[in-house]
Amino acid sequence: MTSLFARSGTHANASCEHGLLQHYLRQHGRGCMAYSTLQPGLEYFIDDKLGYLAYLPLRHPLLAPGRLHVVLGDPIAAVADYEALLDRYLKKTAAAATVFLEVNEDFASILSRRGFPVNELGVEWEIDLASFDSELKGPSFSHLRRWRNKALKEGVKVVEGSICALDQGELSALSADWLRRKGGHEFIGLNRPLALQDEPDVRYLWATQHGRLLSLAVFDPMYRNGKVIGYLHNVSRVLSDAPHGTNDLIVLEALSRFQREGRELLSLGLSPFALLEDGHYRGKPYLRRLFRFMFRHCPFVYPFEGNFFHKDKYRGRPLKVYLSSIPALNLYRVLGVFKALRVL
Repeated sequence: MTSLFARSGTHANASCEHGLLQHYLRQHGRGCMAYSTLQPGLEYFIDDKLGYLAYLPLRHPLLAPGRLHVVLGDPIAAVADYEALLDRYLKKTAAAATVFLEVNEDFASILSRRGFPVNELGVEWEIDLASFDSELKGPSFSHLRRWRNKALKEGVKVVEGSICALDQGELSALSADWLRRKGGHEFIGLNRPLALQDEPDVRYLWATQHGRLLSLAVFDPMYRNGKVIGYLHNVSRVLSDAPHGTNDLIVLEALSRFQREGRELLSLGLSPFALLEDGHYRGKPYLRRLFRFMFRHCPFVYPFEGNFFHKDKYRGRPLKVYLSSIPALNLYRVLGVFKALRVL
């Protein structure tokens, strides 16, 4: 058994490290954050017998005076190996503060049992494709029907293909228009940044109106035992003057395609700080209060309520996700997490 650290973009043993990441991702990358562990700027703790943890590193004189690792999502490993991989990581990184961000029930229960505080972070939305009504019948889908029909009436069409088939100037203009309205830069970590070239198993759908590019949606694969079982709707780009409902038309077209292919699920990703409850894990009450306050009163940081409202209209399953840290989070370390994610 060998444990090692690797930095995205380094050359030493790059081929071996990349092969290990790909192997474990394709076997155990079931979570909606799994494919995001391949984004640029991450570092890795890799155990060649168990799997890996991917994290954003931060050094900051005030927010991370030693070193802070922001681990993204669950371990990319078999659930039965989570605890062994955690033990080996902690042994190797005894000097580094670590925040485990957007982890699911299996890993959260291990962290709590080990005495680490665990707080609810929000919910991830999963749509069961086998049972989803793609015709959008009934009052619960009234918003989606209205948005879809409006876009269709205005002549919006959806195409799937290679991202390289798009006019790069038009794509860059679309992305710049979107980012200008979202703070001017890409967030990293919880959202995998848009890559302007095709990537393995990633799907690209876009919308046009009279030949003009209006919107792009990127769907990252989710794996089990070497097979793609579903997708995460990871990236959206839409022009400010696109007809209302354009992006929903893309997502609904993707749902129909994935249904016909026999995929299991579509994840809409995280709604941060949504549906927070006191929970059954021992967490930090001040964090629960902070997250609830941000959900209601901090749209200038992120449109928390709008994100929740929109994803809820697809009537998927809301799955609790959690945050934990070693040692326990203080305010400075919370700000350090925001800094690592480029929220600050």
